[in-house]
Amino acid sequence: MYLEEPFRREKGTIDKSIVPFSCSRPPADEKSVEMALSLSKGHHSVINLRDRRTMPAWLYILRLKSGNLYIGATTDLDQRCQEHFEGKACRSTKVDPPVALVYQEEFETNVKARRREAQVKRWSGAKKEALVSGDMAKLRKLSKSRENK
Repeated sequence: MYLEEPFRREKGTIDKSIVPFSCSRPPADEKSVEMALSLSKGHHSVINLRDRRTMPAWLYILRLKSGNLYIGATTDLDQRCQEHFEGKACRSTKVDPPVALVYQEEFETNVKARRREAQVKRWSGAKKEALVSGDMAKLRKLSKSRENK
């Protein structure tokens, strides 16, 4: 791939210091640099991976036709729910379609939403139902250590 200035110093080399790639560490090898440049679609478009980590994200819970709950996290809640309701998001909601979005929490970053998703997935069914229903007293009771009962 032949690049236009300012990305090319001399034929066969690439100036890695100005590659449009905003990771904390630039790609080390030529192949990674070439891939970053091809993904950037020219000089004006910059791959900014940090933006993906700082954009808002959501934990969401869907009630499925069977009555079960489906828990997920996403950076685009509307799009993801549409995919679930159309049966295009995952096997679970294709086989057992959702009937309603019953709960959502917004987070500052996708990392925080994914951590919360993992936490809620480990909860008992009763605790998840308490969260969905908004019964904070029941949620607190179910949250107490089993040793302290």
